[in-house]
Amino acid sequence: MHQKPRLLALFISLVMLLTGLFGTHANAAAPIRVLLNGRPLSFDVPPIIEGGRTLVPFRAIGEALGVAVHWDNAQRLVRAERGTLVVEFKIGSHTANVGGSPVPLDVPAVVRQNRTLVPLRFFSQAFGAQVAWDNATRTVTISTGPTPLYVLGYYFSRSYPDFMENYGELSGTAFKWYTLDEKGRLTGQAASRGISVPEGYREPLTVAARAGVETYALVFENVPDKLHQVLNDRALGDQLIADIVDLLTREGFTGVNIDFEMVREGDGPALTSFIERLGKTLKAQGKKLALSLPARTETGWHRAYDYEALGRTADQVVIMAYDKSPSVPSPQTPLPWVREVVDYTLKRIPAEKVLLGLGLYGYDWSPAGRRTILFARNGLDAYVSYLDDILSRYRPEVKWDESAALPYFTYKDEKGQDHTVWYENTASLRTKLDLVREKGLAGVAFWRLGYATPEFYRLLAEYFTPLKPRLPQTAR
Repeated sequence: MHQKPRLLALFISLVMLLTGLFGTHANAAAPIRVLLNGRPLSFDVPPIIEGGRTLVPFRAIGEALGVAVHWDNAQRLVRAERGTLVVEFKIGSHTANVGGSPVPLDVPAVVRQNRTLVPLRFFSQAFGAQVAWDNATRTVTISTGPTPLYVLGYYFSRSYPDFMENYGELSGTAFKWYTLDEKGRLTGQAASRGISVPEGYREPLTVAARAGVETYALVFENVPDKLHQVLNDRALGDQLIADIVDLLTREGFTGVNIDFEMVREGDGPALTSFIERLGKTLKAQGKKLALSLPARTETGWHRAYDYEALGRTADQVVIMAYDKSPSVPSPQTPLPWVREVVDYTLKRIPAEKVLLGLGLYGYDWSPAGRRTILFARNGLDAYVSYLDDILSRYRPEVKWDESAALPYFTYKDEKGQDHTVWYENTASLRTKLDLVREKGLAGVAFWRLGYATPEFYRLLAEYFTPLKPRLPQTAR
């Protein structure tokens, strides 16, 4: 008769003991969080702790740090590269190879759930990052700090004050001073199109050269008929190449930036041929060839631009990943689309040649048309609107689109017309700079000097220090 109470008490004690054990195990197995520059990283296989060290999937952490990663199945070896630095791990080995030298490991790389996991702290620090562990929250914090990357600023109307104040933040400048005349010849006097060489133009060239900032003569054209004529007439094309070489030599530019837009699909092969001839000629002269290309995806527009062939010839390629569909009130730089553009590009052009283009502006759509929105006042009041004026005057509710990673708002003006505004801000630009790091791109290019704000330069400084390539020659 006394067996049942004793058995019941024993059963309850056993349940309490097991509950305590599993509760303790659950706490110990709380998921490990990894933050890179304050942003959480996600992994398809969760991080683990072995021998007091956190191990994470190799490919995911490598790509997040902008490192090229490779797996050698025959040798069971993982290889990571960024610039000239190469780091190698062999599965199960307590020795890594860093820059050609053996380095001991506390714990080796392992394979879990068909994924290779590497020691997080060692791997991150090998590529210059700082790593901290918070035991209370089981969080690893990685901070890369600013990394040396290429920063290009486009120079156009009203760019002079911005350039003179911030040229030290740049690696290069593309001066939009040149286009084609009616005969397809190079000209710097097309004021009717807003394109011309300004008075006192030598000052920014001289300042740039002395500061180690590369200078590119940007040649812009977007008239399809004119481009068709020049690209398909070998004599006209070769004359334009001669004009460009003469300009670069005479003015001491580092190189040329070709910005040919609205090229017809049928003129694509002719464009490629022209660029190849231009590249060969410039290389012989010790000059560089840069291209500003419209954004392409697997299914999108701009099929005239053969990224693979053009990228093979160019020294530098800017992908203008903005103005997705400016005729429609909608996000113009949605992050998924920008990522798609970058992925398309990297299948065809090496990352070390690619700059991601950033548009430092927005659009205000209404029944009256589309108007550019700026954040920095630059004297273009007759042609643009300023964000702070709209916000203070109409007090709209600014919203954030999670999918596009962009801010937007709507408002009604004094005439009762509805307006829709999409634009970039610090938060949206940060997502694009994160993408530059993740994909290991050469850097960024922004449109344009005169649109940039102090906040933008501070954001850039968080991520990058501008590379200062040696100029082939000083400006004359």
